[in-house]
Parts: sequence; C-alpha cells; structure tokens
Amino acid sequence: MIPSENAWSYPNFIGYGYSSCMTCHYNPYGNGPLTDYGRALSATTISDRLIHSKSKSEEELAEKSNFLYMKAFNSRVRPSVDYRGLRLIRDLKKDNPKYETIHMQADFNTVIRFDGTDKYIASISFGYAPTPKSQKGKDVGNYRSREHYIGIRPNNKIGFYLGMMDKVFGIRVPDHIAFSRSITGLAQNDQAHGALIHFMNEDFELGLHSFLGNLDQESDLRQAGGSTKLEYTFSTKLKPGISLLWSRSDHTELFMKSLHVKMGFSKGSSLLFEVGSKTQLIESTKKSTDSGYGLIQNHILLRRGLFSLVTFEYFRPDFEKDANTLRLGPGIQYFPFQGVEVRFDLYNTKNYSSSSATKDNWDMGGQLHLWF
Repeated sequence: MIPSENAWSYPNFIGYGYSSCMTCHYNPYGNGPLTDYGRALSATTISDRLIHSKSKSEEELAEKSNFLYMKAFNSRVRPSVDYRGLRLIRDLKKDNPKYETIHMQADFNTVIRFDGTDKYIASISFGYAPTPKSQKGKDVGNYRSREHYIGIRPNNKIGFYLGMMDKVFGIRVPDHIAFSRSITGLAQNDQAHGALIHFMNEDFELGLHSFLGNLDQESDLRQAGGSTKLEYTFSTKLKPGISLLWSRSDHTELFMKSLHVKMGFSKGSSLLFEVGSKTQLIESTKKSTDSGYGLIQNHILLRRGLFSLVTFEYFRPDFEKDANTLRLGPGIQYFPFQGVEVRFDLYNTKNYSSSSATKDNWDMGGQLHLWF
C-alpha cells in the first residue's frame, strides 16, 4: 500500500474555516495549481516560518508567495512546478521487508488568466507519472498530462469548465490509497475528459460533471457517464454532502453513491467522514457485485505547520461474502515553510474472513512534496 499519493488538495483545511476548495484552487473541487490567494494562505497560515526571520512580516511572505518565491511578474500567467517522492517500506513484520523509492509526480503547470483575473482561465499541466501497477509491462508513457482544462467563471456563483479533470465525487482526500479513492476509480490516474458546471451560494455547493472517459485510453476502456455532488454549508466549519456517479464502458457498468461530512473544530483541526457503496456490473457475464467503504480521518494542528493525522478505513469487497478489510493509519505532516511538505505514515491493515485466518500487515512511508 502506498500512503498518500499526488496530494494536491487538502479538504482537511476546513479547520481554518475554508469549506470550499475554490477558495484556494483554480479547480473548484481542488487539485492542481493554487490561486494567488491559496499561495498567500499557504505562506502565512498553513506553513511554518522555519527559514524566515522574525523581522519578516506575513505581508512580505504573502507578497512573495508566487513562482519560485517571487512576486507575480505577469498578471496573465501563473507558472508552477510540483514534485512528490515516496520512500516506502512494505511488510514491516516480515524478516525481509521490501524497500522502494517512488517518484510519484514531477509536473510543470501553467495557468493562463486571459483577462488578468480568475474569471477566464486555461490550466495546463504536463510531467512525469509512474506506470500504474495495473499497466506494468504495457507500453504506457511516463510523461503525460493529468489535468488540462479551460474555465469560465463570470461570477462567484457559477462556473463552467471543459477539459480533463478529476471526476466530481465524495471527498478528495490526499490519500490516494484510501478505499474512497482507490476502489471507486477516483485515484491519481483516473481523470476524464468532460464538462463541469459548478454552482455555489452561501448555503449550497453543487457540481454536475458529464464525462467521456479518458480519451487517451482505448475506446473500449473509457468509462463515460456523469456524476453530481451536492453540499450544504451549515457554517464555515460544517459541510455535509452527497454524491452520485454512473459510468459505463464496453466491459463494465458502475453506479456509486456516497455520504460525507467535513467538519472543522478548534483552529486548524478537522474531522472528515465518508461512507459509500459501489455496484459494478461485468457486461460479459452480467454479474453484479456490491461493495462498500468507510473513512474517518482527523487532522489535528499541533503548532503552526505541524499536524497529526489518524485515518481509519473499512472496506467490504462483496456484500454477499463474509470478508472485510480494516486499516488504521497514524501519521505526522509538517510544512516547514511554503512549498515544502514532509509526511510520515504508519499503516496497519487487517483482512478478516470467516473462511481463512486474519491477515495482518504493516507498511510505513515517508514523503517529500515540493511545489514552487
């Protein structure tokens, strides 16, 4: 298991009172490049001041929070670079644990602001991505774009987006091995080409996403369909929601639904909860399988830039069979200064089944995330 891959958006920051991803990201549901406000917030609130003297004001940090710690040199162009690497130790309880270094992401991103504001934009990313394990041995290029789209947002209430984006569904936790991301087909390489309408006001946030699948895939593998996500804002620190998704390829048909809650408490701390189910129909056999998952994750601010995390997950691959997986993952996350994140996670995974002995496994991972 690989803890926390390609972590671009952090819904945990609802603990600071930011209930919508659009506050900090050009993509209204998170991921991808940060807006000017998001960069300034990262420099002055989220990250520690490890390399900065006490004499440097928060205003100075915010002013120089753009590309390579510079002031914005152009009102229309916002470049950025993003790297994430992982040192993974698998099977800690065994005599010969497995060590692996994975370069998960190395992207160059450019956002073009056509009118010098965030109303009319184009976001383009291109870079390195490891070959997914499901495609090992196949001729899969390691340099590609995970996200590229145009966005039109005439006002703060409504926006239209066209291109390749993550599908709208559930909470986009940064842990892409989480069952809520991996078993739902919403992980780091599962983007789709399509059109998104995003609407929000002081009470509701609604996304309607119609997609054709990933057009870089073979046509018979593309999952085409649609999804929707509706959230109600009780306050800046309490936001429940529901999601639905239907998609179909020549081989499979999927229907998923989920219920989630994002809750902030104290200053900078949060609790995320999501429970969902997936129905998958195999077209060749007409056999349908129902599965379910659950996620609870807290995010506790220990001091500026330093957080502790505990993630508890549940997965049942088939409701008709007595087999379950439980995963518990404590971790620590530190942002020493803007543009740098260090994270360590320890995961215990237990597989239960009435027909076999309980399997117990331990993995540990350390990450370095750089974005400038």
